[in-house]
Amino acid sequence: MSNSARVCVGARSCRGASSRALSVAPEGPRRRGGDGQVRSFEEIPHTGRSGWINLVRFWREDRFRLLHKHMERSFNTLGPIYREHLGTQNSVNIMLPRDVGELYRSEGLYPRRMILQPWATHRETRQHSKGVFLKNGEEWRADRLLLNKEVMVSAAVKRFVPLLDEVARDFCRMLQDRVEAEGGGKKGDRGLTLDPSPDLFRFALEASCHVLYGERMGLFSSTPSLESQKFIWAVERMLATTPPLLYLPSPLLERIGAPLWTQHATAWDHIFSQAETSIQRGFQHLSSKLAPRSPGDQYQGVLGQLLEKGQLSRDLIKANITELMAGAVDTTAVPLQFALFELGRNPTVQDRVRQQIRVSLTQADGDPLKALQGAPLLKGTVKEILRLYPVGITVQRYPVKDIILHNYQVPAGILLNFHLSVSSSQDINTKVTLILQPETPPRITFRKL
Repeated sequence: MSNSARVCVGARSCRGASSRALSVAPEGPRRRGGDGQVRSFEEIPHTGRSGWINLVRFWREDRFRLLHKHMERSFNTLGPIYREHLGTQNSVNIMLPRDVGELYRSEGLYPRRMILQPWATHRETRQHSKGVFLKNGEEWRADRLLLNKEVMVSAAVKRFVPLLDEVARDFCRMLQDRVEAEGGGKKGDRGLTLDPSPDLFRFALEASCHVLYGERMGLFSSTPSLESQKFIWAVERMLATTPPLLYLPSPLLERIGAPLWTQHATAWDHIFSQAETSIQRGFQHLSSKLAPRSPGDQYQGVLGQLLEKGQLSRDLIKANITELMAGAVDTTAVPLQFALFELGRNPTVQDRVRQQIRVSLTQADGDPLKALQGAPLLKGTVKEILRLYPVGITVQRYPVKDIILHNYQVPAGILLNFHLSVSSSQDINTKVTLILQPETPPRITFRKL
């Protein structure tokens, strides 16, 4: 990775993934299962038998932050399948596409996904309904099909693209003002180098709330309201406290009032309070209408659509809206940051993308949806960024029946982690390589054009 790069803007590169290896102490020989004999689950190579000792080691050596390096080392040491016991969680890790293909073929119409237990415990203790992120089986599929109509299909996208465009334009104006006010260099050619993570987090939160709730949070204001600041804090604390709680018994922590759990639950309480306020406003808007919605009426966001159609109960709408918002922030902000970074490292591509967008906007008379359709290079950039920097490190599934992977029997109900951040050919003798994963967030230099 080069020491400098320019992003439209201009960017300095971040450090590459840490070169220091993370120690793994496997027990037992590395087995390939080449003789065709089906071996037991206990024979799968593993990183250590004690889940609590492993968890302490993870925290002490900061492996959660460098999880991708731990995965790379483990696969190269133990092979394309290994077991890991961390705290209360026992899982099997796989990396080859053919293995995940075998898993998908076995799971049928209702895949059993890993439930985020800290989120589920909060819903249970507060007697809230659970949204689509916390369900499996027929109930999950029914809710998912209803929500897909409001957030996935092309008709839904057409409705909320203008809302995203409005937020994006405000975000760009905010950055331009900061460049002029804080940037170095001569007037008219100022540059501002920073880690845009906090700003992109606010952009993702503002955009997702605008699409989901149909209202703005005012997060780009130079003096955001106290309520907006509390909402930002709540989402940040909820996301920060989720990973460590995945490996600890949330119900027990709740009973003893552990500080980590208290922070997590308090953050969710505030998020749900915000959702309830928005739903109240949505109901007031619907009850004040004297006639059905006309084609010219303003789109009221996913919340408004769900309330108007009445296919989900109010509690289910609140549960799903809050979970969709929580799931949208990091998955939007992180790819955007790396998109800016890679465009900065590839100025020729950046120039071509920008020119195509400008032409497309002119031809579309400013219509953001038409402009997107005329910018295939932008779509290609997004796809490539998601390939290089997967939104999630793993995809988790619980097999609904016993399956055989590498001649090992994996029982139904055991958590399977398919790792997206490592790359290898189908040849299990090939060394695993790490997909590009910076150790620290990249710093970007923004300039006005």
